[in-house]
Amino acid sequence: MKIICLRIMCLLILLSPLQGWAQEHILRGVVTDVSGPLIGATVAFNNKENRALFGVVTDVNGEYFIRIPAGQDIANVVFSFVGYKTKSIKYTKQTKLDVRLEEDSQTLDEAVVVGRAIHRDIMGMDTKALGGARQKINLDDLQDMVVTSVGDMLQGKLANVDLIAASGAPGAKMSIRIRGTASLNASNEPLIVIDDVPMDVSINSDFDFGTATEEDFGALVNIAPSDIESIEVLKDASATAMWGAKAANGVLQITTKRGAKSKPTFQISEKISTSIEPKRMPQLNGKEYVTLMQDAIWNRVRDNEYKDLSLLNTFQDIRFNPNYQYFREFNQDVDWLDYLVRTPINSETNFNMSGGGDKATYRFSVGYLTEKGTTVGEDFKRITARLNLDYRFSNKLIVRSQFSYAEGDRNSMYSHSSGNPRSIAQRKMPNLTPFVLDADGNFTDEYFIQPTGSIQGSLLNPIALANDAQSNTINRDAGVNFQIDYSIITGLKFVGTVAFNLKTSKYKSLLPVSATGVSMDDSQYNLSQDSKNSSNSLFINVGFNYSKAFNEKHTIGASTRFQAQDVASGAYFNSSNGNASGFLSDPANNGALQSLQASKSQSRSVAVVGSFMYSYKNRVNLNAAFRTDGSSNTGRQSRWGTFPSLSASWYMQDEPFLQGAKSWLYELKPRIGWGKSGSSPSGSSTYAGTFAALDDRYVDLTAIIPNSIQLNRLKWETQTQQNYGIDVGIKEDKFHLTLDYYIKTTHDLLQKNMTIQSTTGYSTVPWFNSGSLQNRGWEVYLRMSDVVRYGDFRVNVDFNISRNRNKVLELPVTLEYVTPNVTNGAYTNKVMEGRPLGSFFGFRYMGVYQNYDETIARDRDGNVIKDSEGKNVTTRINGTFRQRPGDAKYYDVNYDGIIDKYDVVYLGNSQPLVLGGGSITFFYRGLSLRTSVAYRIGQSIINRALLNAENMGSANNQSTSVLRRWRYEGDDTNIPRALYGENYNSLGSDRYVEKASFLKFKDITLSYRFQKRALQKMGLRGLNIYLTSYDPFTISKYKGQDPEVGTPSNFSSFAEDNSLSPRARRFAFGITVDF
Repeated sequence: MKIICLRIMCLLILLSPLQGWAQEHILRGVVTDVSGPLIGATVAFNNKENRALFGVVTDVNGEYFIRIPAGQDIANVVFSFVGYKTKSIKYTKQTKLDVRLEEDSQTLDEAVVVGRAIHRDIMGMDTKALGGARQKINLDDLQDMVVTSVGDMLQGKLANVDLIAASGAPGAKMSIRIRGTASLNASNEPLIVIDDVPMDVSINSDFDFGTATEEDFGALVNIAPSDIESIEVLKDASATAMWGAKAANGVLQITTKRGAKSKPTFQISEKISTSIEPKRMPQLNGKEYVTLMQDAIWNRVRDNEYKDLSLLNTFQDIRFNPNYQYFREFNQDVDWLDYLVRTPINSETNFNMSGGGDKATYRFSVGYLTEKGTTVGEDFKRITARLNLDYRFSNKLIVRSQFSYAEGDRNSMYSHSSGNPRSIAQRKMPNLTPFVLDADGNFTDEYFIQPTGSIQGSLLNPIALANDAQSNTINRDAGVNFQIDYSIITGLKFVGTVAFNLKTSKYKSLLPVSATGVSMDDSQYNLSQDSKNSSNSLFINVGFNYSKAFNEKHTIGASTRFQAQDVASGAYFNSSNGNASGFLSDPANNGALQSLQASKSQSRSVAVVGSFMYSYKNRVNLNAAFRTDGSSNTGRQSRWGTFPSLSASWYMQDEPFLQGAKSWLYELKPRIGWGKSGSSPSGSSTYAGTFAALDDRYVDLTAIIPNSIQLNRLKWETQTQQNYGIDVGIKEDKFHLTLDYYIKTTHDLLQKNMTIQSTTGYSTVPWFNSGSLQNRGWEVYLRMSDVVRYGDFRVNVDFNISRNRNKVLELPVTLEYVTPNVTNGAYTNKVMEGRPLGSFFGFRYMGVYQNYDETIARDRDGNVIKDSEGKNVTTRINGTFRQRPGDAKYYDVNYDGIIDKYDVVYLGNSQPLVLGGGSITFFYRGLSLRTSVAYRIGQSIINRALLNAENMGSANNQSTSVLRRWRYEGDDTNIPRALYGENYNSLGSDRYVEKASFLKFKDITLSYRFQKRALQKMGLRGLNIYLTSYDPFTISKYKGQDPEVGTPSNFSSFAEDNSLSPRARRFAFGITVDF
């Protein structure tokens, strides 16, 4: 009811008389004292009567950012902090103010505007002086994007950060890679840190049975984008030293919005959107399909020298036989996918209130999102709530507290062994009715089940599967944390964080009889699964920061931290059949129990962190850090790992020899960083040896046998990283360029389940260290503010591009030779020294044999190969299956006349060669128009959707491209003939491998704000309305619906298009009201 009221309020505002334009202003900066940033300093905006209108509080880096509403009569900006002199600066619509405050005991006539802002990390170190690689973006300008997850917002905006969703389904998990894939079996996902608290997003290998069917949304889906102020990505070891082992793949550091000193302010935003699927592959209609099947059967009969003539009359469903019982049902023309695709209407509502006084500030927010996918049965609902409280007890003690709750409810397509509803719909014979017909031949509400004896077998009814099947996941995430900042003496602070997080993930599924048509005694009759995975995590981070300046030349800084994390997890899983619904899948509800399992575990990690920094004249900066991690997941002899890092930077623009460039050179900073980081195995006590019980007994004693081997020497997987970069700023940093080159080498790769001799008493070793790989590359980030300015018209541009090269340096001894599988649709994934991860192999497709002469095998010199009797040898698959005119032709690598495993060649790699993005924004008074793009170049993927639509080796429906199939000699086509039954016309080859390069327009947004006169009539502080689109256009040569295919989560998988829901084009109208 509350949500409905909020939406009605927004609509009433839209109907109010609005007029005019507004000029929007943004002010940002840093507040510091002599020793560094001032956390919790108040930045207030006063009118001519010196009355505070509104304000903000600086964050942990001393930074502030505020969007100043239109029409505000601001005279001064007032900076204050308990124990310091309040400073007032005249407001002249500046865009940046960096201010240093002095203590009360000192005399100061005016505020000091600092030339360079000081940004400090959680360790108290100046991030700008560090030599590490990092990039920060503010999300306030992106709140109008029509996205579910903040990850969607970031696509193409962070250099060398690859964000790809698993599919276009609502709430789909997003894969994130920072500077490539660095491990075979350990996680390749970055650590996500929210308000200085790391999120535990790993899935323990202990719970394979409990997590096999539940979808982990990930931390980025469980936080509302409207609650986020900024995101900073930390890329190399010197930048991530604070976060240790879990940050081996980089860090996404999220800072949420906080309250400010002001009277209570309120904001309501409403967004209404719709989604439209991209154009899909056209398929055969009913008559074309029947013709194809008859052609395939006839070719089979002819190949077998007419021994299978009975096949011509076997399948009644492709014959025009009015006496057939299901004649009407099999003489339809149905596009099955039309019944599964929809154009939904979605909405998102957010509300927040904030304010505070000298002692306390607060911000409270709630949000509700409902999103239906373009595929029937897919939807996502999310409820979020967050409360941030800051309280200043004295000029020395500040306490921050945060409370958050998120609940995501996702319905997804049921995944059956036959496929998901979309993939089944694309294969289902189009001459078949989806519903039972009445006496007049009209569709009824009852689903039609394909009868036995059909040429296609008993393929599930995809419409029933989409509408009646259940595949529901509910994720709940609740967290609370407290942060303390206590100034002991000048320059010395005690800082501490205590955080508790509780996560649960509940999954339920049902495979309904309406889709399968099986009898009640079948194990698939209303098959249900029920699982739950829960964890609670306690995180502690305490330590000291110290900084001191000497003689205005030398500055030192030092910090220490002790960190500890305890994660307790539990899971259960059950499977049963005969249930009335998926929500009655508990074994107590009289279902037939098939499987029941449960487990619980606990893991702990502790770390000691130290950092030291020296700066000479604030120009030359050196930083050294070390971190010692201990984990319960590693072996006894290697439980502790020590990971050092070093970095240096040089502010060359402050040197005397560059003083002549001071008028235009804002920053020139070369930097260098080196460091080590590590990863431990997932799970709990993975090193521990265990025993299992046998059924055999001796009297009343149970016999036991070794089950898993003790791994006392299991080590950390370690990464050594080097980073070389330079930052260039020109004209007050309106032109900013960042260049980085890096080398990241991983040693002692973690391997899983290595086969060993059974004489040891064991069959496998669960974890093992072996092998190494390397990522090296470069990245460029360019930002240009006011690149064009003419009166009130101005243009901002940003652009990034990156290149990562992955290579296996040393092949792990645990990886055995992979024998290629010579079957239709099969590809081979190999890990080879000198090649990148994700390399896959298959056959080279050469087109179609036009006649018998072309099928004759020839040696390397073109001579015909003869058998022992002197007869011509025809090319054969695996040495037995003869290829005939119209069949697929594959490259015979060794010219032996046999297409087999020895003819497999390298086809491509699943990792992109180049990725990046950019945006351009036009401003004119209150009007803004933004266009942003993202691109990937060079990724090779397997278009399995195309393979299924052109193989013509089964009774599945095909795409209209098979109308060009080979039928007679001389046909100009590369599509083989139709052939029912055994054939090898769709082996895993480059015929189905495509470069999924693309340029996507991620969003096009037009927005405007209203001026003071209209706002006063409505009693509002601000009003913004906008029209936006997300993924409206894609430029690509890819033949499928969507070229955006994710990087595999492990080295043994492929990058494949598996007919999942594509990313839809989204269009939205939104309104944001401040009062």
